[in-house]
Amino acid sequence: MIGISVLLIGKVFALVALGIYIVFALVVVKQVGLMTKTIEVGLEVLIKLIAWAHLAFAVFVFLTAFVIL
Repeated sequence: MIGISVLLIGKVFALVALGIYIVFALVVVKQVGLMTKTIEVGLEVLIKLIAWAHLAFAVFVFLTAFVIL
């Protein structure tokens, strides 16, 4: 036996998926920044705050999963 279990493969897959999700959250932050420069509706600060909170939550979930898994 090599010592690679199905559980280990699942953990690695989950961490890779969460890492890809962080990249997605970064893209969302960038797109929101571009959008708020183009369109002014008065809610730019709130929209940016939500995008940054989304990124922070994605990083938090990744770090939590990394520690727990």
